[in-house]
Amino acid sequence: MVMRFDVFTLFPEIFISYLEASILQRARQRGLIEVYFHNIRDWTTDRHHITDDEPYGGGGGMVMKPEPIFTAIEAVLGSPPDCPLILLTPQGRLFTQAIALELAAPAQSPIDAEAPQVLYAHTYLE
Repeated sequence: MVMRFDVFTLFPEIFISYLEASILQRARQRGLIEVYFHNIRDWTTDRHHITDDEPYGGGGGMVMKPEPIFTAIEAVLGSPPDCPLILLTPQGRLFTQAIALELAAPAQSPIDAEAPQVLYAHTYLE
């Protein structure tokens, strides 16, 4: 049974080194996992492939536009996606080992080894 992971990111190239080392490398070599990278910029509609904008109502910093993110997810996984979709934000709950165990618990697990797994995380580094 192969677990499929779809990673939606602005920088797919930075993940390659993680897949070529340690446990992830062995899992890929043994055919236990498949990982696909999708560049969110590929689903923008403007000629500059802009994926961020100023926050509504003002304030400092930039925020991700939802349109290219959801267009990418729906294009790859369907609408609505037929798999768990976990969106991480700086304002959300801290993702801990306890939450990982909760998500993996068989009785209530949204994780199905047969379905693609999607984890979208976004932060801007200052």
